[in-house]
Amino acid sequence: MTKKFIFFVSLLIAVLIQSCDSNPNVTASKIPMIDLESAVGSGKVFNLSDVATEIRYIPLETKKESLISNVNKIYFENDRIYLFTNNNIVIFDSNGKHLLTFDRRGNGPQEYNYISSNDVDPHNSNILLHAFCSDQTASILTYSPEGTLLSRYLSDSIQNVLNTKFFKLDDNKFIIKYPISIVDSVEAYAKVFDSSGTVVKRLYKPKLDYYKKKYDRLIELSGKNGVMFALEKNYRVYPLAYRYKEFLRFFFYENDTIFSIDRSLNYSPVYVVNFGKYKNPEEFDGHYSKGDHISLERGICYETDNFILMEFNLRSFAHEPLETVSPNGKGSSKNTKSFALYDKNSGELTLMNTPMPAKPGFKEDFESGPPFFPSCLSSEMYAISIIYPDKLKSFAQSNPVSPKLKSIANNLNEFDNPVVVLVKMK
Repeated sequence: MTKKFIFFVSLLIAVLIQSCDSNPNVTASKIPMIDLESAVGSGKVFNLSDVATEIRYIPLETKKESLISNVNKIYFENDRIYLFTNNNIVIFDSNGKHLLTFDRRGNGPQEYNYISSNDVDPHNSNILLHAFCSDQTASILTYSPEGTLLSRYLSDSIQNVLNTKFFKLDDNKFIIKYPISIVDSVEAYAKVFDSSGTVVKRLYKPKLDYYKKKYDRLIELSGKNGVMFALEKNYRVYPLAYRYKEFLRFFFYENDTIFSIDRSLNYSPVYVVNFGKYKNPEEFDGHYSKGDHISLERGICYETDNFILMEFNLRSFAHEPLETVSPNGKGSSKNTKSFALYDKNSGELTLMNTPMPAKPGFKEDFESGPPFFPSCLSSEMYAISIIYPDKLKSFAQSNPVSPKLKSIANNLNEFDNPVVVLVKMK
């Protein structure tokens, strides 16, 4: 009897462990906890050398064919720099030499009407666009680095196309995420489909009680003010995502869990943020949360082998709030957001203090340049951002930068293309 009992208990434990792995709503003890609650109230200035091994400042070649304005997205893959603007894609090599300006808007067989989202394939430098073509069909278009259309795949029909984002999982699978209603009991926030447009997996939204409470509060507010409209259709939740190696990570604004899917379509939670006593309340002003709480901010999440870079809105708990001057110089507002560094090896989360007044980021201790924080992370763990010539020249004139950076700044003209800052992460 004893042996049978031990066998039964062992089998039950194994089943429970397997269940935890397959259920994305289960927070198992083995999932790393990012302890925000313990980090609040203090911070630290981090040197860039704490997380990186080198930095390069790359002035981008300026000529008529390569002029850049309104950069929306930047990528660095396979020694190529891709800048997506409002109207085109401009490509440079790793030394800043202009290679190609790419614009395929039109009604032709290789063209599109407008782009919903973009990506760059880290394996072959191909340009990937989720776009609408002349027949108004949502498609995944793949172009070579030279601008030749290689393939066009139909994507799943999405109603709210302006807020979609897609990624390539492998040569035959793509994933697209899009806004979801908060009132439906079950709804997918992302779908994986193959090159024929067939959906092969749906990722269903996790338990989002907080958003449902927010929706109920909005209903109450709209009723009191005499404003009634279809909130069920208009109020939606936007899933956020970033790439880490062969994984795609997903999380929701003001939620506490980061989920992950791999190329084999295994889907599970990978990190849980412990907000503790700072978790979000049930108060709303009609659009955003209010009150004393902290939230994980939208879109700022970059993961390397050793670190996760994040951003939190600390609100009234900010120990180092920033005064931000309005563009016209006639007013200012308080910025209570803070970057944070999670060390995957030690399991410690630390809020990042500003190395210079009102200039958040890492202290740039390689060339003594401006504080740095990435706007993109490549598959080879290069963090990248851009700085415009007037900003770099002004900084170099008023701060003791290295001779190398001083020379770069002195050779810039005011209306030159921006300078790419390329950092190799540990």
